[in-house]
Amino acid sequence: MRHRPDRLFLLTGGVQGLAFAWGLPAMVWWVVDLRLSPFRLAVLGTALVLSILVTETPTGVVADLYSRKYSVVAAYVVMGTAMALGPVTELFGVLVIWQVMWGVGWTLQSGAATAWMTDELAHHASHSHRSAAVMPVESSTSGDDSGADDSGIPRSDHSRQVDGLIVRHAIFRSAGVMVGLVAATAIGAWSVRGSMAAMGMLAIAAAGYLAVMMPEAGFESPRLRAGGAPRPARTGTPSVRRTSAWGDAVKLWKQGARLVRRNPSLLAVTLSAAIAAGAWEANDRLSALRLFDLGLTELDGREAVLFFGAAWFVMSALAIPMMMWLHRRLDQADQRSARRDALLLARFLTVAAVGALALALSPWFTVALIGWAVLDVAGETAYSLTEAMANRHAESSVRATVVSFVGQSQAVGEVAIGLALGTLAQIVTVPVALAVAAALFAVSAVPAAVVGWRTRGPED
Repeated sequence: MRHRPDRLFLLTGGVQGLAFAWGLPAMVWWVVDLRLSPFRLAVLGTALVLSILVTETPTGVVADLYSRKYSVVAAYVVMGTAMALGPVTELFGVLVIWQVMWGVGWTLQSGAATAWMTDELAHHASHSHRSAAVMPVESSTSGDDSGADDSGIPRSDHSRQVDGLIVRHAIFRSAGVMVGLVAATAIGAWSVRGSMAAMGMLAIAAAGYLAVMMPEAGFESPRLRAGGAPRPARTGTPSVRRTSAWGDAVKLWKQGARLVRRNPSLLAVTLSAAIAAGAWEANDRLSALRLFDLGLTELDGREAVLFFGAAWFVMSALAIPMMMWLHRRLDQADQRSARRDALLLARFLTVAAVGALALALSPWFTVALIGWAVLDVAGETAYSLTEAMANRHAESSVRATVVSFVGQSQAVGEVAIGLALGTLAQIVTVPVALAVAAALFAVSAVPAAVVGWRTRGPED
């Protein structure tokens, strides 16, 4: 598997799913055992998101400058440590610290894994292309290379392969969630806190495997391209090297920001992601509390782990065929795919709004549970489509930075909206806060819909 970046990239999706599955015992512990208030639940979410907001761009720049592979490896070491230490104390301040640590770990791999995979595939394709070029066989059927990227292969074929892998990555993430839920539920039936610790240890073990198996032949540091081979450590001047690295970081950050501002599709994705993330943050923190109040108040922690584990397992299973459909659609992309994807993103966000509204306002537990499932599946599909759209428009040299920009925009929305809705839930009611979140999902569909409508051409 060491020489198959596509398979290793899919494996990172499974590891992401394992990390997400940790949220099952954590949520049950917070809501059922510790009985945290809506405001405190929102504070935990805000602490997580603030850490992502502060570190998203710096960690993306570090991955672009030094190593995307080891950024991914470090991510799961940091997240796994936070997950394993999460249940050691009930002190709320310490719980906040573990959330911050988890957020920092998340940003280390956010964008870096996708950028690593994209460049590794380009590297392998470039070597295959050059090997074929020296063979005295048929001449190329391509009359020009205007449609090729720096790897020497047709950009459309490379982009289609990358887009497909991003969606398959989401499928593996859902599968990883399902596997993680089985493990978390089985251990949680014995000990909820033990389940949290065990999931953290699994993430650390996965980091060790990736450290050994992931190659990094397609990555070249911008510092090496700009200044040649680095000097030996003993002859270099440390202060000069630090200044150069900081200058490169600032330059990469500006390039990523400029690309987002000037590309209408990227700008629309960023705006939609920012608004939807705020709504998602409220649902992520308050949906379990809403369902618990509607019909689960008699359950203890172990019973709640079994119920929510089964519910999350079913939702992950429902997300897989949606991801497979999205994979086929992206694989059939053509010149009109950018505007079609924008309209599709708007539709998924609208469906998420409908599900969120059912969760918020239905007095019947079953209807609210179905609404939660609709919201989860539509939101997961929209997230994968958002990542594929962002990656498609990002240049190789700043790909991790640009994808991290989308993550940063989500963090901005979560900080600005999530805590406000948590406060609203504390002062008024949880259903009112969730209803406002549903409205925000509908609003988030507008930027994507507008860019889709405005870019329609005669060929449509």
